[in-house]
Amino acid sequence: MKEKIVVENTLTPYIEHLRSLGYDVYTLYKNSNIENITSDEYKAIVVSGLDVLASSDSSGKNPPIPVVEARGKTPEEIHQIIQNKLK
Repeated sequence: MKEKIVVENTLTPYIEHLRSLGYDVYTLYKNSNIENITSDEYKAIVVSGLDVLASSDSSGKNPPIPVVEARGKTPEEIHQIIQNKLK
């Protein structure tokens, strides 16, 4: 069964890299669908910056899974971080 990962829609190289490695990638459009991530069904969320999770529209509840900031990291580095979090 494929691991499910959430990746912000602006991070196309990361989406493509994780898909090429066999992950099932769900696209996050800023905070518009963050409230749909309510379980541990997804293994991690990859965002451009942690400010993506801060919005006046959000209920203040962050999803119950690891959040990985992509800023300053390559897709390969992000994959390694995700692998380390899944151990």
